[in-house]
Amino acid sequence: MDPVMGVDRTHPRPARLGQVLVAGRITGGGGLPPGTVRRHPTWGLTFVTAGTGRYRDADHDEALRSGSLVLVRPGHPHWYGPDRGGWDEHFVVFDGPVFELARRRGALGPGRPLVHGLPVARWSHRLAALGARRRPSTLDASDAEALGLLALVLEALATVRPPRSPSAPLRVADWVDRSTDLLAGDLAEPLDLREVAGEVGLPYETWRRRFRAETGTSPYAYRAARRLDAATELLVHTGLAVRDVAAATGFSDERHLIRRFREATGRTPRAYRDDPR
Repeated sequence: MDPVMGVDRTHPRPARLGQVLVAGRITGGGGLPPGTVRRHPTWGLTFVTAGTGRYRDADHDEALRSGSLVLVRPGHPHWYGPDRGGWDEHFVVFDGPVFELARRRGALGPGRPLVHGLPVARWSHRLAALGARRRPSTLDASDAEALGLLALVLEALATVRPPRSPSAPLRVADWVDRSTDLLAGDLAEPLDLREVAGEVGLPYETWRRRFRAETGTSPYAYRAARRLDAATELLVHTGLAVRDVAAATGFSDERHLIRRFREATGRTPRAYRDDPR
């Protein structure tokens, strides 16, 4: 297992609204043996960026994969971990009254421990920035960081939709929203468009025609555009090499990204990074 990256080991101070205690990244993590029950004394968040695994508690037994986020509240008995071979993850340990208030009001809690299908490149970048940042030295800054983390968690949870009854009619907004979520998710990995059609309960050709009618573009073109959007965000907000941006956003290689980027913007990725206006 690679060493934890971006972890601040300074001694935590008492929280006023909340505080991030530790944040970082683990590569090739092995986790605890299956069946081991854990009860964290604080809040914990794990975002899987590569590999697969599983989460279990009294009410859930679900597979985890890249793009899955696990949220655990203090004292809640649970287990999660990777399959053989380990996984890569970003993690955050945090605590404070603002998170407890969110739990009491129903915004956070054991009934909502998992989010699947988050865009890996974008969320990995956001959590990596949190892990690389030195923990605040003042209460005001600590409160601001905790509130920012709460907003981040709530944003992730907002992508979860309640399960639809099999007998309920599928509204246009439901299948279009679910389709766009799947098409925009985990851009670095191959995606079978027929599986997306099956996920929203439509025959492939029917789904493809209706998707174009509702959005004005084909499913393939929609996903390609999201890849370009993600690549643009990484070019502007990170120092990743162009070849790494290409790998993180699903382009076959650096030349493929350069060609598509030039077609869309008239400039190369490097030129755009130098002057994104």
